[in-house]
Amino acid sequence: MDILIAEDNEFTAKQYKTALEKHNHKVTLTKDGVECVDHYTNEAKYEELFRKTRTSPFDIVLLDHDMPRMTGAAAAKEILEQRPNQRLIFLSAYGNNIMNKLQDVREDTIQIVQKPFSLSFLIKKIEGSRLKKRIINTQDGNVMTASQDGAAIR
Repeated sequence: MDILIAEDNEFTAKQYKTALEKHNHKVTLTKDGVECVDHYTNEAKYEELFRKTRTSPFDIVLLDHDMPRMTGAAAAKEILEQRPNQRLIFLSAYGNNIMNKLQDVREDTIQIVQKPFSLSFLIKKIEGSRLKKRIINTQDGNVMTASQDGAAIR
């Protein structure tokens, strides 16, 4: 898969990249929401101009939420304005806050993996077409979260 990652923690970003590349995924790292949206926009324009298609330029976009210059939620909104079917996964401990900011987004477009999680769990999440069991947070009614531990669902 072709994967775009927005993560401001350099060590964490390198861990994601190393683990995903070991599974033969192509990974592009960005350090914040602004850089992520800029890179995504450039790739989307390339797809449109040269390949004459409006498909998503990445198979998946992984977003941290709490980043400088632009949050993951703000970046997600801009990406989804360009390509509404882009698959996004937030890698964050702020699941409810993210979904509260993205209430108008389709539930099957965005997923949240609650931190902390193992890299092997992340690989399974990305490579699985969908979670076998969707876990819906009944408090919000529309927050889809994934966690290694059911107790970590917020």
